[in-house]
Amino acid sequence: MIIIKLWMFVLRRIAILIPTLIGLTLMVFVLIHLQGNNLILSEYLNPRLTGQARELAIQRLTQEFHLNQPVYVQYFYWLAQVLSGNFGYTNTPIFSGPVSTAVVLFLPNTVILSLFAALLIWLIGIPLGVFSAVNRDSAADQGIRVFSFTLYSMPIYLIAIALILILGVYTGILPFSGEVSPQLVSGLPWYVNGISYPTHILLIDAIIHGDFAVAWNAFLHLIMPALTLALAVMAGIIRILRASMLETLEQDYIKLARAKGVPEKVVNNLHARKSAMLPVVTSFGYTVAGLLGGVVVVETVFDFPGIGYWTTQALLNDDVGGVMASTLIFGIILVVTTLVLDIIYAIIDPRIRY
Repeated sequence: MIIIKLWMFVLRRIAILIPTLIGLTLMVFVLIHLQGNNLILSEYLNPRLTGQARELAIQRLTQEFHLNQPVYVQYFYWLAQVLSGNFGYTNTPIFSGPVSTAVVLFLPNTVILSLFAALLIWLIGIPLGVFSAVNRDSAADQGIRVFSFTLYSMPIYLIAIALILILGVYTGILPFSGEVSPQLVSGLPWYVNGISYPTHILLIDAIIHGDFAVAWNAFLHLIMPALTLALAVMAGIIRILRASMLETLEQDYIKLARAKGVPEKVVNNLHARKSAMLPVVTSFGYTVAGLLGGVVVVETVFDFPGIGYWTTQALLNDDVGGVMASTLIFGIILVVTTLVLDIIYAIIDPRIRY
């Protein structure tokens, strides 16, 4: 019965997901087309063409993309292309070619950066939130609260600049530009035009090819942007977990466990922490949103070649294909992640299935 209820809940969530994704594609399409057909045509029009040749090219492209038809007709043709995997073309200083190829090349770097940041959030933010609640109103608790409020009030680019100055410029502990020192990858056959092969994640590719000096250098370049992302999102996690932990510690079953002589560490880490994590799991969707929004800024500040950096280049160069594709991809990742988290939460707390 429980399994059936869970499947019903999942089906309901998927039913909501479909119109959400359709609405997302519609919003992206409308925002781009509000700027007029000339911007769309410029993406595919050879700038060297003049006179009659240019007019013929414009007519051909207008018919090919159905720009002479009503907007709603254009949308359905565009959506059909997107569903078939054709997002158009992109033309930026870091890559020119099919958008789908750009996504394949740059998305892996963003994924590894976000995963590393999420790991840092889990390893640092969760223990700090628990420690702050357990040691309520102590000097350590006050320090953690000041730390979290400070981070919460700082824009992500300011956190990045602070880390660059402290860890990069003044102490020289970590590199803060690019994904690797250029001299280490010069002439490598598996690193071409700033892209590593076969996975397009330099850290992993270097290990695959047995070049551990490059792998270590790539890891060092990954730390500062990941730490920036983690610190920007961590503040909210610490605050939520502290509040949830304080509420949980006042529950009767926690008081009963203490009265029975259960060690304080077991009470805090096994009983209280498990219950207090439910709001954190719920809010993790916002964490993902923060990571996705942050990568655009962080990758640009650190010149880290991920999809966020490519998106910035697309925006700066009026690259319609790149902007539409990256916006759509970020939206899809967020919507699907929210669905997965809803399912996980339904498994943890069956009450919300009904």
